[in-house]
Amino acid sequence: MMSRGQEGPTAQRAKYDLDFKEIHDLIYPADVRPNDRVLARLRKRGHANPEYIPCRVWKLSPLGIELVYPQGGDFNKGEPIDVEVTVGGERSYFEGLIVDLVQENEAIKLIGIRLSKRSVHIDQEEDRRRSPRWLCSEDFFPSAVSPGKLGMNDSMRFQIRDISKEGLQLTCSLRNKFLLPGMSLTLAATFPEVGELVLRVKIMRIDITSDAGKDQLVIGTEFVHLNKRDRAILAQYLIQFSNAESLQELRANGFEPHALSRGVDFYFLKSEDDYRQVLELRLLAHQSEGTIQNSNVVPADMGDINDARARILIGKYRDRIVVTGRVRFNDLTTPLEHEAYVDLPKDFPRRDQIQEVSRLCTHPEFRKSDLLVSFFHFICSSSLHEDRPWYLMGSWDRMVPFYRKIGFRETGLSHGEDLWNQNQTILLGNAIDAMLGRTTHPLYWNLIWRQVSEYAIKNRIVIPTKMDKVRLAALRVLVPIAMLVFWYRRKPRKAKHSSAHPS
Repeated sequence: MMSRGQEGPTAQRAKYDLDFKEIHDLIYPADVRPNDRVLARLRKRGHANPEYIPCRVWKLSPLGIELVYPQGGDFNKGEPIDVEVTVGGERSYFEGLIVDLVQENEAIKLIGIRLSKRSVHIDQEEDRRRSPRWLCSEDFFPSAVSPGKLGMNDSMRFQIRDISKEGLQLTCSLRNKFLLPGMSLTLAATFPEVGELVLRVKIMRIDITSDAGKDQLVIGTEFVHLNKRDRAILAQYLIQFSNAESLQELRANGFEPHALSRGVDFYFLKSEDDYRQVLELRLLAHQSEGTIQNSNVVPADMGDINDARARILIGKYRDRIVVTGRVRFNDLTTPLEHEAYVDLPKDFPRRDQIQEVSRLCTHPEFRKSDLLVSFFHFICSSSLHEDRPWYLMGSWDRMVPFYRKIGFRETGLSHGEDLWNQNQTILLGNAIDAMLGRTTHPLYWNLIWRQVSEYAIKNRIVIPTKMDKVRLAALRVLVPIAMLVFWYRRKPRKAKHSSAHPS
């Protein structure tokens, strides 16, 4: 039995359990122990004596702080003050803060402060709102872990909800009490199917949200530094899993993905809506290249009877077709498209050995990437057969050197059409010879044919000879140089080559 004047632990704690709901909102603040590395200093704003006064931190949350009233202090409810808070050796400064509540009992006197404003980068808020923020996919949210500010085994887990060129928006549990604007975090971030990064960010603002009935902290952060690898991995995630509208949009904000094609679905045309988009893309691609003869051309003019006789291939990014082409398979008695304008030489392969590739074009906002290369892979992997190895296509003159390097040869034939303002050169290439490196430039074999060659050999679509195997082994040695060339070619700059072909 307790003697008179003695109180139990519950009664003792009740003396210190002051109500600061106005300060912390829904968050239950963390108790700060004397040995925790949490310090604070306080001063009146605009006072003649600008010195900070040290104060003991009693409780802390991302939204507010409770301080033990300092000896000799002269602070009153409603006064504007400045606060310096140090957590784990890292300082954060707040200005424009109001002393929301001063409460007292016989045990202690506390000051409750709402941490509603920060002194860092206030002038940049308007610029930040103007830059696009890309939402992360709910099915593939990136996650991150950061060491806590207190304790050896302390850590904090976050979800990355959106990404901009300036920073990340994070969410986490309300249990993370020791987070404040101005504080830095080192995030070990995982981006599904893309890669892992270590990102250093600074907390700019903190709020509370509710998701699926669960309250969470929302943390706006700013990148401290991003190198090229960081930006490339972020860009790859964005092109595959965010709501980014185009490659051009990402590039305008400093992000360049390694492989645009991983965010594109390739398949054969399925619907009338797909075909409408194909015609619109053809018109847009040729308008951007300035190859159309008549300015009054409409999307319907970009189709012809051969569309019904061909297999139309498309690549979709989100719900938009960004690359398309068609492949036509003729029999011995059906003329090729180009035979309407020229007579084929006697030594030409038979019609039933040829695949006609035509109407190949890419969206202007998705050029200078691996998109066209991946589309070639799709065409070859879906249509290549040893009985029909020849590919016939028309090209603008400026693209001929490129096609020569990847295994096509000039046939000596060319012709014009009423739709175009320039002639097209007729090219012929044997895909099996190109895959085996017999007719291609060594670097361009690695860029264009290496992957599809490995696929064809693995599936016994192509059977290499011993000499072919030696040649292929030698070509693979040049992979690093080829990748460097590819990276340079796709750097955003004034285009030298067309990405729209007429025939």
